[in-house]
Amino acid sequence: MDGRNVLSRSSRHRKKRTLGKMFMLLIMLVIIGVGAFAGVKMLLNGDSLASASSVREDFVVTEVAAMGSAAKDKAAPTLYNGMKRKVVYLTFDDGPNVHTPQLLDILKSNDIKGTFFMLGENAKENPEIVKRMYDEGHYPGLHSMTHDYAKLYKSGGSKNFIDEFKEAQGIVNDIIGYKPTLIRAPYGSAPQIGEEFRGDIANAGFKMWDWTIDSYDWKYPGNPGAILSQVQSQLTEDTEVVLMHDREQTTQILQQVIDYIRSEGYEFEVYNPDQHFVCNFRHDERL
Repeated sequence: MDGRNVLSRSSRHRKKRTLGKMFMLLIMLVIIGVGAFAGVKMLLNGDSLASASSVREDFVVTEVAAMGSAAKDKAAPTLYNGMKRKVVYLTFDDGPNVHTPQLLDILKSNDIKGTFFMLGENAKENPEIVKRMYDEGHYPGLHSMTHDYAKLYKSGGSKNFIDEFKEAQGIVNDIIGYKPTLIRAPYGSAPQIGEEFRGDIANAGFKMWDWTIDSYDWKYPGNPGAILSQVQSQLTEDTEVVLMHDREQTTQILQQVIDYIRSEGYEFEVYNPDQHFVCNFRHDERL
């Protein structure tokens, strides 16, 4: 065989391979470009991973964070008792427990009243803490009995949810002689609570708060500074409802959170049923 023909064919083969590699590289660049464009679009639309709320190990991934941001649009009036003020409501979930007295101590030393969304079982086990909370002017909100996602939301209706809140309401009433009507849905009210479900809650005599700032304090054991950073990055509106929990790391950073919020010109208030305002992710006026 002619050596020149062999070399010619070898050369043509190398060229084909080179063109093939260039074609594959071009395809990869197009794919990367599309992905980058989609990523930028997600960020611009607020659809980043941070927009989802992956709220603790046993939490489900929901649209809560994005909805919490949107809730700022209608969360509360800028007028309070006829005056324009910057107001923060500190709220605490899942107690009372061993950390609640320390939270109460910090709030008392700062002359601040908070709103505590209590689990019925925890209230039953810690009646003295519930009494102290109420006697010191904090609002004793409700947070269900079990905090069980499947039981509360997967039964096909609202009965389990409402029964748990009525049971928790009865426990608190037995302890302090007061029937709280403000509730907070475990895992937030959206997306798991639909329009009919919300109507059932309203018909049962409850009001429901979500939040406008998620401190993610449950997420940072051993790193309380990250909790402060979360609050700092989200504190923007004239009225904010801050979600926190009865946790050790929360007791470690609460004073600094208070100091920062005050340095930004805010005052603190406790929930008052006579001055209720809508703060749920769907802006449902019934709640």
